[in-house]
Amino acid sequence: MLTRLLALSASLLVASPALAEQIYEGTAGSARIVLALDADKSEVSGHYFYRATRLDIDLAGERHGQAITLTSEITRDRLALTQSGPALTGTLTTAKGQSLSVSLHPAATPRDLPADLPPRLEPYEKLQLAGLSLTPQQPAVPGGKTIRWYREGVTGLRLFRLESGYPAPAMAAINHALARQHWANVSAFLGCTGSDGRPGLDTSKADTPWLGAHIVSYTWSSSWSCARAAHPDFGTEGHSFDAVAGRELTLDAVLPFGKSAIPPQDSDGWYTYRSKVFAPRLVALLRRYHPQAMTAPAKGDEDGCDYTQSDVWNFPSWSLGPKGLWVGASFPRVMRSCDNPEWAIIPWSALAVKP
Repeated sequence: MLTRLLALSASLLVASPALAEQIYEGTAGSARIVLALDADKSEVSGHYFYRATRLDIDLAGERHGQAITLTSEITRDRLALTQSGPALTGTLTTAKGQSLSVSLHPAATPRDLPADLPPRLEPYEKLQLAGLSLTPQQPAVPGGKTIRWYREGVTGLRLFRLESGYPAPAMAAINHALARQHWANVSAFLGCTGSDGRPGLDTSKADTPWLGAHIVSYTWSSSWSCARAAHPDFGTEGHSFDAVAGRELTLDAVLPFGKSAIPPQDSDGWYTYRSKVFAPRLVALLRRYHPQAMTAPAKGDEDGCDYTQSDVWNFPSWSLGPKGLWVGASFPRVMRSCDNPEWAIIPWSALAVKP
């Protein structure tokens, strides 16, 4: 899921959250770069990117007095820098032995940031997005409602916006949320560099949205292998909107269980609700509507997908469509091939919202 990839990207980008990063900008040879450093006594970690590609490149090394030495595990680039006041100067030596003169100064606050950026981006991440833009594509008219796809040029990532078919205020609110999701995916893409120095995302794309009479829903699928991550991974994240009120729907609002109010999301009570109430009740619904698929594997079948386990449904991916609510199971690493079965649909008649 995007949430999992964003968390991974954040963990790779920020080596020590307790310490503020020092961010510099300048040149390495003729190339413009941005560098972030995080020092803990003599140990220094950080990352940098070339403005031409924007991909994050890891750094780790040491500081002795005013001298800083850094190496990237990804590219094998080596930086030898000297601090003089607020500036850094030195050389960058590539894996092929090319030596580039480096001149850096504290980064200025970017003024050319895209509109509708997601909240809580780190300053370094904002600099990665500064100057990027979205190019509108040709409009499409599925089901009499007009949408237009927008493409970001460096990553190639595309997402649609609504242009007709729903109330104007609702479309404006939904388009604002879509723009934030679009830029969040672009940021995750740039934060995931593969061990070969190229983009670590193999797939990152939105599917064609379902445009209901009062609901808009789509899924974003990604697969990635980020350098320094434990292993390759993949995921699907869905987003659904009330196209009359102009707000994003939550799974707990679409499929609530029990008579009591559901605890606030991410609270201790909510996690207990999801594991003790939501997941078992969801399993019961899936047994009702998909009895054959919800049969436990035969004893001794270690490769079978056991969808009767309630814990794989605690935090499912989900989206809405013509038949109802699709939910995607999430298994431990060794059984990830069982994730997101296509058949797991709860009909509209069982949901709190209607099409």
